[in-house]
Amino acid sequence: MLYNRMTDAQRAMVEHNLLRAMAATIKRNNAGKSNWQTWHNAALAAVGYVVNDPSLVEHAITDPTSGFTYQLQTSVSDDGFWWENSIAYHFYTLQAMQWLLYVCSRQGRDLTIITAPREDGRGTKTIEDMYIFPIALATPLNSGWGYPALNDDHSEGISISGQKYLYLFANWQWGANGRTPSGKEYNRLAYAWVMSLSGGGVDNQQQLMWSSSSSTQPSYNTTSPSIISFTPTSVHLPAAGLTIMTGNNRTRDWALLKHGPHGGYHGHYDKLELLFAHDGVSILTDYGTVEYTQPLHYNYFKRTLSHNSLIVDGVTQQEASGANEFFETSMIHNMMVTSVNSTDLIPGVSGKRSIILLPNMDGSGRTFLIDLLEAINRNSSRSHDYYCVYHSSGTFQTVQGLNFQSNYSIPEKNVDPQWSYFQNPSLATVPANSQDIVRYSWTVPRLTVQDGFETLAGWSPSYSNSFQLDDTNVKEGKYSVRWADHPSSSQFVKNNIQHDWSDASRLTFWIYNRFNNSALITIVLYSENATSTGIDYFSYRITLNWLNWRYFNLTKSQFSAARSPVGWNKIDSITWSAAWSTTPNPTSSLNIDAFHVWRADGTLLPDVSTGGGLEVVADRNGPERSIIAAQAPNQPATSYHPVAVTKITSHDSIFAHLLISPPLDDDAIINFESNYSSPGVSSFTIDYGGNFTEISLLRDISDTSFSTVKGVRKIVSSSSDHALVMHVSGYSLPFLSPLSLDDRNVGLAPSSPIILISGEIFSFQHSFTSCSLDATVYMMPSSSSAVVLCRFDVSSSPSSSIFMANGTFDGEILPSSSITMTFSSPPAGGRSYVSLSYSLPSDDGIIHQVSLYIASSSSVSSSTPSSSASSSSTSSSSLTNTT
Repeated sequence: MLYNRMTDAQRAMVEHNLLRAMAATIKRNNAGKSNWQTWHNAALAAVGYVVNDPSLVEHAITDPTSGFTYQLQTSVSDDGFWWENSIAYHFYTLQAMQWLLYVCSRQGRDLTIITAPREDGRGTKTIEDMYIFPIALATPLNSGWGYPALNDDHSEGISISGQKYLYLFANWQWGANGRTPSGKEYNRLAYAWVMSLSGGGVDNQQQLMWSSSSSTQPSYNTTSPSIISFTPTSVHLPAAGLTIMTGNNRTRDWALLKHGPHGGYHGHYDKLELLFAHDGVSILTDYGTVEYTQPLHYNYFKRTLSHNSLIVDGVTQQEASGANEFFETSMIHNMMVTSVNSTDLIPGVSGKRSIILLPNMDGSGRTFLIDLLEAINRNSSRSHDYYCVYHSSGTFQTVQGLNFQSNYSIPEKNVDPQWSYFQNPSLATVPANSQDIVRYSWTVPRLTVQDGFETLAGWSPSYSNSFQLDDTNVKEGKYSVRWADHPSSSQFVKNNIQHDWSDASRLTFWIYNRFNNSALITIVLYSENATSTGIDYFSYRITLNWLNWRYFNLTKSQFSAARSPVGWNKIDSITWSAAWSTTPNPTSSLNIDAFHVWRADGTLLPDVSTGGGLEVVADRNGPERSIIAAQAPNQPATSYHPVAVTKITSHDSIFAHLLISPPLDDDAIINFESNYSSPGVSSFTIDYGGNFTEISLLRDISDTSFSTVKGVRKIVSSSSDHALVMHVSGYSLPFLSPLSLDDRNVGLAPSSPIILISGEIFSFQHSFTSCSLDATVYMMPSSSSAVVLCRFDVSSSPSSSIFMANGTFDGEILPSSSITMTFSSPPAGGRSYVSLSYSLPSDDGIIHQVSLYIASSSSVSSSTPSSSASSSSTSSSSLTNTT
């Protein structure tokens, strides 16, 4: 537009004195691996096309130290996460990269086809990975699909529906009807799902540009898409160092372990952090950070104490990374388990965290989470102080077994400034091996926003005559609320509401008016801003100029903003007022019913049902512990939340806690104990409500001898040094409840000294030192009930035999041809192993292959067992008829 109105001299001046000068300045300030540089690249390409200088375009795309291809290769992880591991900086960077895509696409150049090799050697990555990653991470925190605060994110306020301008493009490019549809169904559904959340449409400059009808531009239907049947699932993101465990619907349970790269300048010192949400509400929370100029940023929020993590000797962790050891989310009764580790948190001390998520533990929707946090000390004799930190919200209270002493002075603030930001600390001490049950909790009230006025709970003040439930004039449910005598009851207020209305599109309600008196009433939505003077709010005024019922359907844009409200993400309260800059009319008499807040996609903005927050039950068999309770800064740091820190002094340390959401009743009887009878073996018992549950984790089996492990569920995963075995008994259900045969095949290297079972296993005994086995295996094919398949013994004695003592299937003896057992001698200095496999036909005609693999931790004689039906000159023998 301006170009055609400019003279040649003016055009030359703008080109050389502004655009080329700007480009030259950018090129002199190469930021390399930086979010800044992505914006530099977008600017360089735009200038290059405007002034017809291909060298600037090529620099923006292919420069080996700063260009688009460089950023894709070095700054984007294999999982698609921007290297600073902050969702805010991820979206900030993706905005710039999308501008570059837009500029180039206008000139017919498609950057979406550019690939870069993955660091793990498994194929290539493209810019599409940066769009998919946030979808994998999204969770319904605070009633909107958003994100926890990671690294220098400033809060949990970022929502995926707020990134419409990004996903309009993604859906156009890779969606089911896109220009080049993604080859992955997950991706195509994911884009459609985000579009359904954001409601489609075009509402800002970049979206408008992408919505051009030009053949080289995306063209969108501006109506809201239908709801897509899609929900992000459990996922391990190894390059990003994030492991997420969730059920089939993330609105129930969600847990995240952080164990990845530090994240450079924007990284936080928080390896092994645990975040936990239940019913869409953050329970264990990361509070992000504040503005970088505030001392709190460097002295507290970036440091370990502000995170649900592990502290050693009171000091902030050094930069660290880690890896996931085990990850299994499809276990018996929807159990989920994962374990992650870290590099050194301080020199010589690393860490490990294992969690077991037990959803709907008592049948009421309550979730139990076993949290095992370990410090691994490689310093031979030195002991350390270890600290386990939990940040939650609500009201902190002692339930059982603790006596806090107030006015405690925290000595650790002399070694690290992070401790000086705690307010009102108090201290309680638990003796070693105390038999007292230790319980404490954070309680949070239920937050509502949908109101059919079936109850007056939460509204204040309540008036017996002028503000009451009425069943004579009703539009929804059994009751409405009747509001009369406005001069004496000029307003009523509800503070205990769902506060985040970011995803809200409109408000609807009914009002029954008895008198057409043209009086005024006002709906006031407070959104207080601490930085402004006076009260801050949104409001809508209604004139009572009709009779009987009237339906109201209000968009957010119809509300007026007074002063500087924070925004729709912070609605503090709802007020109905007859005296808002007016005089109440004594003749007014109303009924109000069916007050609802809607999303753009036609679904209700959900209430937040926290169920009361979080309860922590400490290990009854733990060492001597000190527990510090205090108030920690929120973000923004104008308010505080309760924090609990458990301290143990020892050589190594293991913190075992049972987390429960929502909390139990105070008078509930529960016992939680852990047992570390052997290195690498952790057993937990939960005794609650008459149900006794026992769960074991077995790790580092190469260094462990164990026996009489009952109820083995499955080996989850393994490496050459570690293995994880889960066993469960009880769990509120009959021990041998029907299960379907697991058809997955878990593989191990022959050198791994661990037991491998593909199928359902419920008891065995084994001692690696003597290489003996006494096993009873219960299988549950889909067409049968529990049956005993076999019992056999293995011994390292040269004269001993391998034999089948019993084999039944549906009460019948198994055909000998279906059983194969192989004994293999080890190579020199290696380990021997025995493998036993069964081929089990089922009613559906499918042959289910089940295998059991046993390896010794020391050499075993290679002599062929005496009962062998056949032998071989090689190091293995096949036994097919050994009953």
